[in-house]
Amino acid sequence: MDSMTDDLWAMVLARLPIKIFTGFKLVCKQWKSIVESPFFRDLFIFVHQSSPSSSWSLMCSYCITSEMVGHYQCDTWGLKRSLGSFIESFLTDKYQKSIHGRVRVRAYSDVGLILIHIKSTVMEKGSLYVANPVSRECVEIILDTLPIGFEMKEYRWEWGLVTRTENGYLLGYKIVLFDNKWGDSKLSCLIYSSETGLWSLETLHLPYSLYYRCLGYPISLNGNLHWLSQNMDHQEVVLSMDTYATSTGSVRCRVTPFPDLEKTTKFTRACTTCQGFLVYMNIVDGSKLCLWRLQSEGWQLISEISPDFTLTGLDYLPLMINPLDVKTAYFWSPEKEKLLYINLHNGKFVIHNRLEGRSNGPIMIPVNDPKAMISLSSGIERTYIIERKQFVPFVLPQWLYRIPNNCNTTWMSSDCNPN
Repeated sequence: MDSMTDDLWAMVLARLPIKIFTGFKLVCKQWKSIVESPFFRDLFIFVHQSSPSSSWSLMCSYCITSEMVGHYQCDTWGLKRSLGSFIESFLTDKYQKSIHGRVRVRAYSDVGLILIHIKSTVMEKGSLYVANPVSRECVEIILDTLPIGFEMKEYRWEWGLVTRTENGYLLGYKIVLFDNKWGDSKLSCLIYSSETGLWSLETLHLPYSLYYRCLGYPISLNGNLHWLSQNMDHQEVVLSMDTYATSTGSVRCRVTPFPDLEKTTKFTRACTTCQGFLVYMNIVDGSKLCLWRLQSEGWQLISEISPDFTLTGLDYLPLMINPLDVKTAYFWSPEKEKLLYINLHNGKFVIHNRLEGRSNGPIMIPVNDPKAMISLSSGIERTYIIERKQFVPFVLPQWLYRIPNNCNTTWMSSDCNPN
């Protein structure tokens, strides 16, 4: 073993899941140096670039941590439990029963981080934490530096967590809150930056007024936040906020109407992410299953097929586009309790195999990744949430990003091997 060079060790370790090699940092200084090197990061991403899927979950947007769908046991991370399970165990172990009912996950990022809020009481201040529930890294955001004028009234504020990455490193993150009062063309935002450690109040201008109360959990992607909302004509739109726009004249907020507003659609409108883009899928005019992705100039149609009668008959509801594969979509049948995989290029579909013996919901085996598992929660509530798209996607990236720290945050945990 002593005769092996760092490059040879990197070749061996890069073929293991993230879950495994993160623990190797504790074995010896040599392995720690290897897995923290840029060469190893690039090699790992290259080795796993053909992986058919990643770990992802659909989280209920109004429950504390309730997971509707979980996709796990993939090659890249090698997790044997769903992300919802990691979040539940992390919150339980860290906060125990002393603050039961006060803890809530407020936002999910695109690099595996979550925003945790602990409500204040008469005797105790509230707290904010940015955490990775898998690696269990966690930092506390100091609330004593909030600017004058901020009122922590839960029903008034929308929450978001965005990140800035470069060459495999997490350079910083921002926490965004804004007042969700009724229609206005201005957004009063409270923004925390990890790079300065400070909160600031900002006013952002929209091209026209929106009904803020139509907003739900935002989708975080590439330093942007995307919300679904309605304009004053009650047409559905996507509100996009670029939190890292710095150039003069740059557009901080953009409102994009959905591309099928003038047509008849089958499903409640909702967006998800795929290959670094915000994507939207629906059956239009009862005949075409269409998929769009949001570009800087607007929506781009990237797929259009004639679906099978099982879809046009409304027997299945759309769940998710595979985050790594734009031609793969998942649908759910509430009546048949079946999960369907459909190829968006040729319209072919396959019913996922179901495993028995799980009391709290069915488990499926994905056709395109037989090593992975898909779990679904049980009960009528799941169907209600899926039908109304009251969920937000939480997708792990293809690499483990470390949380940056600064003088106005408190480091809360050590490096752990996820299991």
